Amino acid sequence: MGSSGAVKAVLAGRLDIGLSGRSLTEEERAQGAVEKEYARTPFVFAVNMSVKTPDLTLAEIADIYAGKRDRWETRSRIRLVLRPRSDSDTPVLKRMSPAMSEAVERALRRDGMIVGMTDQEAADLIQKIPGAFGAMTLSLVISEKRPIRVLALDGIVPSVRAIADGSYPYAKTLYVVTRKNPPLEIRRFIEFVRSAAGAAILMKNGQMAAK
Repeated sequence: MGSSGAVKAVLAGRLDIGLSGRSLTEEERAQGAVEKEYARTPFVFAVNMSVKTPDLTLAEIADIYAGKRDRWETRSRIRLVLRPRSDSDTPVLKRMSPAMSEAVERALRRDGMIVGMTDQEAADLIQKIPGAFGAMTLSLVISEKRPIRVLALDGIVPSVRAIADGSYPYAKTLYVVTRKNPPLEIRRFIEFVRSAAGAAILMKNGQMAAK
């Protein structure tokens, strides 16, 4: 349902806990939503298994988003999978560099682009479309056991260790969202997520627990 959908569901009482890839807006906080950072995960670029390239530079990725490059080394077509402008992945992409910000804007304005409305839909599209390429979190790839390939970026393989030591600089912050003063069992669950045992589970699924 995406970050905004999760927050809306929490505020409507349909969910006790929502997961969000962005911080809350002032309007959401005013309505009674509360957020807590629980993890960071590498923000990565992934391809359909038909694509053989092992890695890309950020400059090459900007060229793909800008439409300057539309073929892989094998001359097969690059099928870029975008996320909506409103999705929490889009500002993460744009913050990667000024060139990426401009390139993402160009891509969003082009007609006929492939758009995955949710994390799962975008991953599904990359899985099934030959030559497909797009951005997502490492935690999605690992936790859902997706048969897609994560690329090295500027020579660095994305991993939890790499964001921890700073060698891979691109990460997405993840939050748990509840209403104010949640019940005891909800508070206990969030405490578990932020505990040492919870951190170990997060690590196995491509996430670095918040301190």
